[in-house]
Amino acid sequence: MGLLRKYILNDMKLKLLSLVLAVLLWFAVSYIGESKMSVSVPISTGNPGEAYMMTAMDSEDVLVTINGPVSALKNMKARDIRVHLDLSDLKEGKHTFSLLKGDIEVPKGVQVEQVKPDSVSVEIEPVIEKRLKTIVRLDKKWASQYMVKSWSPVYVVAEGAKSSLADKTFIETQPVDGNFLEDEEQTLVALNPKDMIVKRLKPNVVRVVLKRQ
Repeated sequence: MGLLRKYILNDMKLKLLSLVLAVLLWFAVSYIGESKMSVSVPISTGNPGEAYMMTAMDSEDVLVTINGPVSALKNMKARDIRVHLDLSDLKEGKHTFSLLKGDIEVPKGVQVEQVKPDSVSVEIEPVIEKRLKTIVRLDKKWASQYMVKSWSPVYVVAEGAKSSLADKTFIETQPVDGNFLEDEEQTLVALNPKDMIVKRLKPNVVRVVLKRQ
C-alpha cells in the first residue's frame, strides 16, 4: 500500500497539469476547432402569382458545403439551412436561378463554402380552369357485389397547368372501397388527378351511392 500511495502522490503537480492540458485540448478540438461538412438541403419555393404555377424544377435539393466551429456543426441538420426561390414575379416560361453562397441561409457563425449545383431551373405555366366529368371507379373486390347507383357532382372544376388540362375531359375517383354490408351504401370518395398538374379541385370529393347487385 505504501508503494502504491507513493506512486500516486509522486509528481502530483505534473499529473494535474497533464490532466488540465488534456481537458483543454479536448475542449479546443470539440468546441473551438474549425471543421466543414456537406448537407443535402431541399429547395423551398414561394408561389408564383395566382394566375401561374410551377410545373417542373430540375433539382429538388442542393448539396451545401459549410464550415464553422465543431460545436456549431456537430448537431447541424438539413432543416437548419434554407435554400429558397422567390417565384412571385415570374411569368410563363423557363427561368434559371443562380444559387449564390450569400443567398443560402445558415445559422450564425457558419459560412457557406460551396453549393452544388450552382443554379436551378423552373418552369412556370399559366393556370386555367377546366370543367371535367367525374367517373366513379369501384375497387375490384366490390365490382362483383355492388353497382354504382348514383354519384354527385357529375362535373367538377379543375384549376391547373394549361398544358396538363387542355385535352382532359374527365377525372376518375380513387377506387371506391370500405366496409360495405348493406344493400345500399353511401360514401365519399376523393378524386384522383393522375397525369394532371392540378392546383385545386372544386369540389375534390364525390358522394357515391352503391347498390348491391
